[in-house]
Amino acid sequence: MSDEQDTEYELTMPMVLVQSQGGPFDDAAFVAGYTCGAIDQELSLASALNAVPAARYVNARYLKQIDLVAMRHQYTLEMGELDEASGWQMVTFARA
Repeated sequence: MSDEQDTEYELTMPMVLVQSQGGPFDDAAFVAGYTCGAIDQELSLASALNAVPAARYVNARYLKQIDLVAMRHQYTLEMGELDEASGWQMVTFARA
């Protein structure tokens, strides 16, 4: 098994659509979509308010998609430090 398959997610609310809960969708894919969707919503609101979202760590595997989301809302994605052990990378957003 790869590290990706060994990853477990602790959910803050029941996600009944994922395979680990008997649903039809892959857990990791669901988490990726949920995470990128939340960032999309945050950047949409921040853009409307002419604000810059706070820096945060994100799963480095999501960076290509998050970069596209940022561009959609006229932000640039700036990469910070990568925690190689966890695979999470610090990112900041700036107005384009």
